[in-house]
Amino acid sequence: MMRKKTRNLRLAALGAVCAAAFMFAWQNVQAVKLGYRIESMRKEIRDLQNANTYLKKEIDVSLSPEKLETEAMKLGMVYPQPGAVVIMDGRPASDKAGRGWLAKLFLRRSS
Repeated sequence: MMRKKTRNLRLAALGAVCAAAFMFAWQNVQAVKLGYRIESMRKEIRDLQNANTYLKKEIDVSLSPEKLETEAMKLGMVYPQPGAVVIMDGRPASDKAGRGWLAKLFLRRSS
């Protein structure tokens, strides 16, 4: 009877050791997997940051006056003639109403 208890105790101890070893190995495998995943995400972040920096530089170049002038010339745009430029004084349109003959004509009809 004592031998049977000792044998069962040894089997239980062996099972516990095997379970502990299995848990230890499983934890290590999970830690390695997570480490690879973290490094993969860090690389992805670096790649995205590099792409973001590149795109910001591209925007700066695209919006530069030299680039815009070149693109405008390709589209056939030209600089305006000196007398063709109209300078706006910044007042609302209601202040300017009634200045021209056509505006006066419409103002008389609506009154």
